[in-house]
Amino acid sequence: MGAHSSFTLGMFGAPGGMALERGAPANEGAFVGYQTASGKIYSMPFSEGMSNDAERYSQDDSNLDSALFVFGEEAIERKYNWATDRFSAPGLAFEVITPFFSIPDPATADEASLKFASCPASFVRMVVENKSEEAWEGFFAIHCDQYWSPLSDRGLGLKGFASRERMGFATDAAVEEFCDFGVEQAFARTHTSPNFMLGPVAGCRFSVPAGEAREGIFALGYYIGGQATFNYPSKYWYTRHFDNIDAVFTYALEQRDRYLEEALERDQELLATGLSEDQQFLLSHATRSYYGSTEWLVDEKGKPLWVVNEGEYLMMNTLDLTVDMMFFELRWNAWTVRNVLEQFVDRYSYEDALFDPTEPDVMHPGGISFTHDMGVANHFSPEGYSSYECSGLDRACFSYMTCEQLTNWVLCAGVYAAKSKDVAFLEAQKGTFERCLQSLLHRDHPNPALRNGLMSFESSRTDGGGEITTYDSLDHSLGQARANAYLGGKCWAAYLALSWIFEHLQDLGRSAECKAAALRCSQTLADAYSEADGFMPAVLDGENRSAIIPAGEALIYPWAMGLNEAVEESGPYGRYIGNLKKHLAYVLNERVCLYPDGGWKLSSSVDNSWMSKICLNQFVVREILGLTYGGEEQADAAHVEWEVEGSKFHACSDQFSAAKPIGSLYYPRIVTSILWMDEHSTNCSADQQQEETVKI
Repeated sequence: MGAHSSFTLGMFGAPGGMALERGAPANEGAFVGYQTASGKIYSMPFSEGMSNDAERYSQDDSNLDSALFVFGEEAIERKYNWATDRFSAPGLAFEVITPFFSIPDPATADEASLKFASCPASFVRMVVENKSEEAWEGFFAIHCDQYWSPLSDRGLGLKGFASRERMGFATDAAVEEFCDFGVEQAFARTHTSPNFMLGPVAGCRFSVPAGEAREGIFALGYYIGGQATFNYPSKYWYTRHFDNIDAVFTYALEQRDRYLEEALERDQELLATGLSEDQQFLLSHATRSYYGSTEWLVDEKGKPLWVVNEGEYLMMNTLDLTVDMMFFELRWNAWTVRNVLEQFVDRYSYEDALFDPTEPDVMHPGGISFTHDMGVANHFSPEGYSSYECSGLDRACFSYMTCEQLTNWVLCAGVYAAKSKDVAFLEAQKGTFERCLQSLLHRDHPNPALRNGLMSFESSRTDGGGEITTYDSLDHSLGQARANAYLGGKCWAAYLALSWIFEHLQDLGRSAECKAAALRCSQTLADAYSEADGFMPAVLDGENRSAIIPAGEALIYPWAMGLNEAVEESGPYGRYIGNLKKHLAYVLNERVCLYPDGGWKLSSSVDNSWMSKICLNQFVVREILGLTYGGEEQADAAHVEWEVEGSKFHACSDQFSAAKPIGSLYYPRIVTSILWMDEHSTNCSADQQQEETVKI
């Protein structure tokens, strides 16, 4: 957690292994298995058919390949849980253990708790069960093109290897180290020195007598000392507690029982939810991808900085991811949400002016908003600017997202405050909330009499262009921000959040103003629904014919704040809610927004979907609106297939076109699936569920 590191494997015969600050699987390999006394080597298929560098030095290894047997897929069973990933084959079990738990707030936690949470290590456990009548040797090894140094000569009682003191593996068990060109060469024992450092494959082996079983547990450690970020210097938080990678190995192994217990608790917690196997897989997959993207940093003043990298893109704290990932973060680490919100206010907010697209040269008062992100690949952007947004573009990828990012910050702040009861945060940001309200109103229309609740004016930051939404690579059904029904829903939710905030700040006048704006917005959206067509158009320009699932996405935010009346058909926005139900009844079929395999397509007019948004909208449909359409299980199975087969080269991916990943690889945002754990339907019988939902 917070170390931006990963250990990736699982695809048959593919590269993988350990990686640091990389938004993709490693391009190396891992070797897990055993050798029999007769010389046969049995191995898991966790590496690609890499060329053997030994041939560059010697031509005497031509018979080594025949000694190797790689288990086929039919011989392997896999159990993929929330914090453990277990592979079993004849005579062998191998488990990757990824403990996660609540990270304590650095402002209030003791040093021991912070050290335990920040230790940059995970674990692998292997068991070799020798039922034969001859002795075996088990082995665990990793390929790395940066070369290895053995740990045995450091006087720490550890065996294993480190690469450039930045990553490696260690155990305190009785094992023998080896380093060679490959596992076959190592077991040929042409030499016995672990100090042979030309070989890219380093590992440990241990004896397994006939009729016995032996277990080996290894800590996988990562470490980057010194400055980790640029333009705004910071270090990894763990450097406050660990001086080097040796200290990481030592501590992780000393505390292994606690870490393994945490992992077991997570597995049991997910199993007890009642979620289907497909849903459990998607949440487990997403959780690993999220934590593999995180950085827990500390700046030069000692202030913690929480950063989530945007998967393969490595953009830092992308705000339209933050607004979705916060449901996961608020369950585990609420302080990280506040930390990111404060970073945006302090360094990544800005003021703009506004213009009517019909009069681009006439500027009107604008207001505060927030950048799309804070930088890329550990390079912080200049204050007030993102690495992504470009002026001069008209509703294209890399255009500004000024209005949506304004709503995103407000919604994060509202949900955070409602769930955490953090009164100090509300009071500290009172001025920011006042500026946000004025900014939202101005983006509707400078003339209060002409407001309809939606975004109508463009930001001066576009330099005459047009803004987009987070659905940046879709057509204008979701890409265009102005008069967009999806973004209109977010404006409605943002007004509701601000109304709640001002009420709790005893500013009843502004609270009432926000409620009036929310009502105005909901009426505009409700009016946009066409009884004749059966849906609400994606863009309210009188011409758009696209139908989108995310028209109701914004309901998640008042629901998360406990504003249940706002999302009920009998509440003050009931006509809007009722029309959303009819809209979703129209789109959730294969003619409009379902693929033939049952997977969800977010827009009827473009073949592009984000898994994270699907998970969120599934929750809105099922839990908040109480709708069923008969294809829920088929959809989950399809989405698992998208990840397992469609994205098998990339691990957890978010953006798909017809089940094929086209971007957003190794992505963190899919933890929106954490919402499923709050579904009432997972805790009641099928009969009860049918009674409590409305059939589409």
